[in-house]
Amino acid sequence: MKLAIIGDLHYPIELTNPNPQIEQARDAYYEHFMDKFLAIDADYHISVGDLTHAGEYSEFNYIMNKIADSKFSGQFLHILGNHDTYTYPKKDILAVTKQQRYGFIEGPDATILLLDTARETRDDWSGTIDEEQLDWLKQQMSRPTDRPLLVFGHHPLYGTTERSTEEMMSLDPNLDIWPVLEQWKGNGFYFNGHNHIHSIVSKDNWHFIQTASVPDVPAVRIVTVLEDEVKLETVSIASEELTEWASLFTASMFDYDIYPNAEGDSKAAELIVSSLHTGRKRVDHK
Repeated sequence: MKLAIIGDLHYPIELTNPNPQIEQARDAYYEHFMDKFLAIDADYHISVGDLTHAGEYSEFNYIMNKIADSKFSGQFLHILGNHDTYTYPKKDILAVTKQQRYGFIEGPDATILLLDTARETRDDWSGTIDEEQLDWLKQQMSRPTDRPLLVFGHHPLYGTTERSTEEMMSLDPNLDIWPVLEQWKGNGFYFNGHNHIHSIVSKDNWHFIQTASVPDVPAVRIVTVLEDEVKLETVSIASEELTEWASLFTASMFDYDIYPNAEGDSKAAELIVSSLHTGRKRVDHK
């Protein structure tokens, strides 16, 4: 099984200083990036939230129409981020994207869990998980552990990936998710965005993979699940043109700043977890 994963896309319709040059730069950037992303051969193409910048229907429609008009023949999965819920209730957004708020996919080589960690407010951009979903998540930890568990949530767990101890940059610290995940005895992988910097952290049998914002780092995380190995690599789509286009339109996005050193440290690009079924796990960071 192969997954192609992107971080926060932040596609913006409204710009604070709109003019033809800036709008053309925005359109060229996202046209180029989405074409490259959707051209990757994978079973699932996954967005870890903040697909849009202001949660406007026009922003969602642009992305969904781009997917529909492409030669992309796989399955697109999107989990809600805090920017996605800025303007409309979740139920209305999901009616546009045709996605599920949370749920699971039983793949041939791994189980995928999709979480909704977003709030319906602009005032608090930290993450949360409601009681109904938390009960559901607890039930998922009793699944057979003969295959990896791949969990996708927009927000990181507090104290895991880079910046996750900063205010409102994680799931609510009072919502103690780690004891729930600890019940999983197999290999677990938690994928998130939100913090705009690549980061990979391993703790016990869990691996936390955070992906930077697309305007900051135009890249795709490729996850390949084999019989005895899960391999993650980072494929860069960067170019001088993309850098120039991003510098133009991001300066006209409200409440958005390019995060410095968003590519993270030397361990943030690749991960290999092997010997999945032997009990002798090897973890390689590159």
